[in-house]
Amino acid sequence: MKRNPTVLVIASSGGHLTQAMCAVSTVELELVLVTNKNMLEDSPFARIHTIRDTQTGVLIHGLNVFSAARLMLKEKPSAMFSTGGPICLPFALLGKLTGTRFVYLDTMSRVTELSNSGKFIKKFGLFDSFLCQWQQTAEKYGAEYHGQAFDLGDNGYQ
Repeated sequence: MKRNPTVLVIASSGGHLTQAMCAVSTVELELVLVTNKNMLEDSPFARIHTIRDTQTGVLIHGLNVFSAARLMLKEKPSAMFSTGGPICLPFALLGKLTGTRFVYLDTMSRVTELSNSGKFIKKFGLFDSFLCQWQQTAEKYGAEYHGQAFDLGDNGYQ
């Protein structure tokens, strides 16, 4: 039996994850989440994996390369999508090495500058598509702009 295409969604918990969930809310593929802390009770993800939080040190990035490789071998994603947080860096690197499509959407909180993860991914070309959620920032860094992951209208988050 042929498996549906799988997309790994990689996002640190909190705002990055909220934006990722908004951005993929209409995607009709099998979505598998990779995050550093699973706080979701009900989610659209087929499976959820956690890896170490990289805020605690450089060594963790190295260990997460192995975790990312293990997850990529297990899930065999057709593509990967991330809204950031440093946990996405090993996946971006492995995506480049394996030819797995990596789409990066920089966090909406970065209005005039890229996030640190975004700067690293952009500098080393570890992406297939690089998107910003602010048009001016996209123009400044030569990124794509297709709008924001969620509406900040008068009624709050949508």
